[in-house]
Amino acid sequence: MWLLDEVLEAVKGEPLVVNRTSFTDISTDTRSIDKGELFIPLKGKNYDGHSFIPQALELSGGGCLCERNQAGMVAGVRDTVILVDDTLKALADLATYKRKRTKGQFIAITGSNGKTTTKEILVAMIKKTFSVHYNEKNYNNIIGVSRSILSINDDRDFYVFELGTNSRGEIRTLAAIVEPDISIITNINPSHLEGLMDLKGVLEEKLDLFYGTKKGGSVFINVDDPYIISSYRDENHIKCEYAIDRDASYRLIIDEDLGWEGFSLALNFPKVNFKARTRLLGKHNLYNILAAASIAYRIGIGRSSIKETIEEFDYYDKRFRPVKSKKGYLVVDDTYNANPSSMEWAIKTVAGLPCRGNRIAIIGDMKELGEMTEFYHRELGRLLRQSNIKKTFLIGESVAYTFEEIGDERAELFKDRESLIESAARVIRMDDVVLVKGSRAARMEEIVEALT
Repeated sequence: MWLLDEVLEAVKGEPLVVNRTSFTDISTDTRSIDKGELFIPLKGKNYDGHSFIPQALELSGGGCLCERNQAGMVAGVRDTVILVDDTLKALADLATYKRKRTKGQFIAITGSNGKTTTKEILVAMIKKTFSVHYNEKNYNNIIGVSRSILSINDDRDFYVFELGTNSRGEIRTLAAIVEPDISIITNINPSHLEGLMDLKGVLEEKLDLFYGTKKGGSVFINVDDPYIISSYRDENHIKCEYAIDRDASYRLIIDEDLGWEGFSLALNFPKVNFKARTRLLGKHNLYNILAAASIAYRIGIGRSSIKETIEEFDYYDKRFRPVKSKKGYLVVDDTYNANPSSMEWAIKTVAGLPCRGNRIAIIGDMKELGEMTEFYHRELGRLLRQSNIKKTFLIGESVAYTFEEIGDERAELFKDRESLIESAARVIRMDDVVLVKGSRAARMEEIVEALT
């Protein structure tokens, strides 16, 4: 329930029409709006939510926000209308207002890779002992995080939020909304370079999460990441260091690489050491496990619950998930997204796993690399050429650079998925291992579906 006075205080708005003085909830979508809800019309590249105001008011009978320069859209409206300068900022302001009045500890996660998997593992660990609210899937931008905070209906012990960015200043804004008690940056790698320009831009953007963490709060630092450990100098927080390759307070040691069965692990934490086994593949996933387990232990989750979660946690959707095909070959579905570092991890992991047949890669473009697009796609080609991947099928525009580096003896370049699928189906045999990976825009999951 929101009172009109609370909304006005939060968004610093101006009431144009007042019909009702309370609202059952906040909505940004006419497809799901309920009676009595306050509608916030948001703008996108191809739409303006202000055009949906009449429909929203008809469905909810509640009220709406409206940008001042769009006031003509609400001429004659009898329901409550509040004028604001920017509806997206108003949504964030409402979320900030609610966060400040919500009891419990807030945890925020960002990084170039591993955010969602780390969040999901951590949430599973917390659920063993405490109540928890979190943003589902990867709803990690200003709209997604704000909606998630506004959806909190009762107090929980912990709130876990994944924060994403593709332009400068987003993490600072998100950190101001969430105001975390505990934060973690999983790693710094080339990603979203169209908006962040270069690795220095990525680093500066991600570090805003640490600077936006509550004074006296805990920040978890991956000391294996050379960028984070060399750049963070703030003394306002409790530093908690974790690592696999270096010494740290929270340490993961690989006892045994079990191939396609995963890993046997030892976790050495302050005052406690224990062993666990995971079915997740790749060293990158071990960092996700360690990050989640370190925070879990810090907030009071017992080692038995941490161990149990590590052993229960299964492959997360479209993130290095092996799928056995009907024809006896194995497809590694890593189609959620791709940037240079995640592509390198995926290829090196497949190259190191057992394979009785041939290793094959089906690769799509890596997006949002800006002026570095050609450089990183050529780097990818050199990596594939030097690997034990026998055949590579490429689809997209930027992977033409990758094709030039590999050569036509070991690679084929396609413009459409149908032709690629037909060609790949003729080559792939029983016992082969097929990695499928590319950026979300490439819709590589459709290739996985066709091959399995």
